[in-house]
Amino acid sequence: MKEKLEDKLFRSQGPELLVDLADHVANSAKEVLINVDEATAQHLGQEVAVKMSQIWGGQIVYFPAGTVLKSAQTHIKIFEAFNGRNQNEVAAKFGISVQHVYNIVKRMRKEVLKDIQGDMFTDSGDKK
Repeated sequence: MKEKLEDKLFRSQGPELLVDLADHVANSAKEVLINVDEATAQHLGQEVAVKMSQIWGGQIVYFPAGTVLKSAQTHIKIFEAFNGRNQNEVAAKFGISVQHVYNIVKRMRKEVLKDIQGDMFTDSGDKK
């Protein structure tokens, strides 16, 4: 595949951070999008990197580690893996105690019920 001049310039002249960002976006696109080809994924990655440089260029940007989000994602996996009788296997799989499995499942059940039932004191049509 012949690489476009713009692509070569981006890779050779672009800041390392932007090239790295473009590669990560391209890899994510290939993982998430069905049947996306390499060229399209690379182009998307470069477009996102250029857009970020236009929006945030010259600023000091802090990227949070996302520990709360990672924890929430793990809790969802634990909740989905739990079937009511496999607490020991779930605890071993995720490297946590059986009691912690129970605590997570209890909290997740409350969240699921809250989503299903809603809040009778909040007007769901009032989205300000």
